[in-house]
Amino acid sequence: MTASLRDNRLVEASNIAAVADRRRSPRRRLHQPSEVVLRGTGADHAWTAVGTMLNVSEEGIACRTSAQTAQDLAIGRTLHVVFSLPPASTVFDLQACIINITPAGTSHNVVLGMQFVADQRLKSFQAALLESLRRAGDEINEG
Repeated sequence: MTASLRDNRLVEASNIAAVADRRRSPRRRLHQPSEVVLRGTGADHAWTAVGTMLNVSEEGIACRTSAQTAQDLAIGRTLHVVFSLPPASTVFDLQACIINITPAGTSHNVVLGMQFVADQRLKSFQAALLESLRRAGDEINEG
């Protein structure tokens, strides 16, 4: 094994550990699939796309979207994410930063891992989000 290959594997392993350690709250897998609307911010405000929400926590969301959609995205980009958590009808429109883009089993889809931006809007929705999460689905074990 060459030194560069070994170094790449060590970096990859540390990235996997960092992903596992970043979650501070349990995620919820939804009983009913829910659509998430992704919208650009700032100069990219006209950009829009849709995805399927896979899981959500009080701190972030994961959704599946097309690889074609993901071509326009990069880790660190902030988007508006608009979603609701059935059976509640509350619509959440929050900003989230992309922290992970991973293949979703096929070359046609990817999973976006996003962390909500801790701003005044998130604070105003926090109680409703926590209640909706409680009702929305099953907690996913991290182990």
